[in-house]
Amino acid sequence: MMSKMKFNLGTVSLFLILLSLASCSDDSDDVSITEEDITDDSSDTTEASSTVDSDSYILAIAPDTGVYLIDHDGNTLFDWDFNGDQLGNDAMLQSDGSLVSTIKVDNPRISFGGYGGAFRKINADQSIEWEVEYSSNTYIAHHDINYLSNGNIIFPVWEEVSAADAAEMGFSGNFDIYPEAIIEMNPLTQEIVWEWHATDHLVQDYDESKSNFGVVGDVPNLIDVNYNNDQTDGDIMHVNGITLDETNDLLYMTVNFYSEVWVIDHSTTTEEAATSTGGNYNLGGDLVYRFGNPLAYDNVGEVTMNRVHYPNLFDDNKMLVFVNNKYDNQSAVAEYQLSPPYELVAGQDNEPELIWEFTDSDLYSNGLGSGVRMSNGNTLISEGTGAIWEVNSDGDVLWRYTNYTRPWRAYAFTKDDDAITALGL
Repeated sequence: MMSKMKFNLGTVSLFLILLSLASCSDDSDDVSITEEDITDDSSDTTEASSTVDSDSYILAIAPDTGVYLIDHDGNTLFDWDFNGDQLGNDAMLQSDGSLVSTIKVDNPRISFGGYGGAFRKINADQSIEWEVEYSSNTYIAHHDINYLSNGNIIFPVWEEVSAADAAEMGFSGNFDIYPEAIIEMNPLTQEIVWEWHATDHLVQDYDESKSNFGVVGDVPNLIDVNYNNDQTDGDIMHVNGITLDETNDLLYMTVNFYSEVWVIDHSTTTEEAATSTGGNYNLGGDLVYRFGNPLAYDNVGEVTMNRVHYPNLFDDNKMLVFVNNKYDNQSAVAEYQLSPPYELVAGQDNEPELIWEFTDSDLYSNGLGSGVRMSNGNTLISEGTGAIWEVNSDGDVLWRYTNYTRPWRAYAFTKDDDAITALGL
């Protein structure tokens, strides 16, 4: 296996990979802080940055332990007080210096890796502005949160479906399942203002006497409920990251056990989101786009994902994702060029262009992980199992920081960012 790899514009040629079913149950493993381990490569290059992004600080997210703003020397510049509670997985630093975070509830009935169940906004002075819970015996919020410009929060949820009800949906297994939902809530009033449920958008070709029967390959906008039917704990989809593009009103989600990114139309009403009509795409809550693994809907095209985390949408509809098992126990960060408005056509290659990729023989995490583009064009990578990397566009490793056993994500903030100023730094 090559030690590192990059693909430039127009030169991508990937081999078809076999999908594995390695568990992502370690999405919430503890993270510990030890001694720093920093490597620096300052060799000259004419095409890419040759140094670390010295204008940026790094927000390191350490599930169950804390959130730390650090510099490239490993100094902790700021950390947040969780009052003895455990971080769920994600935390988002806001322009006013506040932190909107996921929190683990006590003694949850549904406790797959990455569970949370509660959310908290912590001000820069460490006071709590609000806290809400979304958890019961039959559902629980998990993994991720987006804090929207209107003050709402949006997050993924596992919802229990009994084995009997799952069978009526055409599921071929004989156990309870926990498909995904997306909930948007006003955290001040705790009103649910919008919701989407995967169970409203299924197809199955297993039992024609049950609901949702059809030809999977003919309906690419629907979700094959049996694609991951041997996940006997019932966590058949495992969304681990969401990104809401407020400009285009599209919601992206990384679906780990389908090795895909799904895109749904957030312009719908809740009522439309339960159907296949309405919204800007007139597809209701059906998928408007999906990519990474055309095998998940019996389609043609190249497989470029094998387990995946964090749909990081940035400049001009580019997206970075962390592909956990791209090269047989070797991870990669892949960059795609997306081209909305989207269309899914049965039997046609619907995959986007893969325009850049980084991998390394030392880069591997079977769970967690992220990729972020930095201010100087470098890419910040959270490996998920012990290191945060900074690499340039040529694939040179400029910095590798091993203070964390299992970093969930790492975000980059320029030193003059409003959030950094609000923290007094």
